[in-house]
Amino acid sequence: MAHTTQAAHGHMQDYEGHVQAVEADLEYWRTKRLEPRVIQLHRRGVVTLYDLLRAAAHVPASAATGEATHEIEDRIRALEDGLDEYIRGIALASIDPPDHAFVIEDTRKERGDYDDFFRIAKPPHDGTLGERIARLEHDLREYQRLLLVVMRALLDKGVLTKEQLERQRAFLAGRGAWNGARIVARAWVDPVFKQALLTRGREAVRELNIPPGRLGKLGVAENTGTLHNVVVCTLCSCYPHDLLGDPPWWYRDDSYKQRIVEDPRGTLADRFNLRLPDGVEVRVHDSTSDVRWMVLPRRPAGTDGWSEEELARLVTIDSLVGTAEALTPAARAHDQR
Repeated sequence: MAHTTQAAHGHMQDYEGHVQAVEADLEYWRTKRLEPRVIQLHRRGVVTLYDLLRAAAHVPASAATGEATHEIEDRIRALEDGLDEYIRGIALASIDPPDHAFVIEDTRKERGDYDDFFRIAKPPHDGTLGERIARLEHDLREYQRLLLVVMRALLDKGVLTKEQLERQRAFLAGRGAWNGARIVARAWVDPVFKQALLTRGREAVRELNIPPGRLGKLGVAENTGTLHNVVVCTLCSCYPHDLLGDPPWWYRDDSYKQRIVEDPRGTLADRFNLRLPDGVEVRVHDSTSDVRWMVLPRRPAGTDGWSEEELARLVTIDSLVGTAEALTPAARAHDQR
């Protein structure tokens, strides 16, 4: 069957798409995660607003950084990196203290999921591209400072310890490819999440608390009984690293790039021992700086009733780029021997 490739690419082209993504993500994490957490802590007397005021005296204002360059792409990249740092910081601030467990339903109520009255307002995103970038740079500094103040207050009151934070930081840093596996497993068990993932990939993965990294848009290609997808980056090695970890070593190899585009079916068979039926179309997706792709492999048979964590262990790095299927239960058991 015929195969197709995405358009050629170079450096970032879709500035607007990247800026829109940062605007949406930054406000999501502020209004849905950090600030509702702050309000919860205050309501319960764990960390009050007055504790935050005392902590703020020891947290200097952040210095401007991204504005030092006039290059639009560099400023957007700095915003994306800052957003990731902000999201990871929120994950640390959201550790439940041993004596103060938070129920997810309480969090949803606090952030206005069930009642618009409690929703935290979001600012408008108008003006020129340059004005919006400057506003994002300012807002991100402000939001990061509040996060640092919250962290300082949590430590000052003994709600969390530095040791707890370091353990959690090390845990989050090691997620890598496991994040991609979690995305796939959730899509296998949750049809609503799967549909959102296929149509609005970047927004959908927020649900799993995964930082997006330097990602404009996330393209998700679903394998079916009649269609098999493969991902490549013909120019360099564009890949959603923060979402999926590092790609396989050969993903950067020029011979792989050339062969998978020219003869995807033959390359899958000869190089990866993945032999697809003649009736299955093979489609190649070219990742770019603006749109980075992952494959949603088919769920293996014999996994009915499995938990998300069990299913995630069937997802391999190779299956996320389409050069392998997800592991079968038998193959997984064999690997564990």
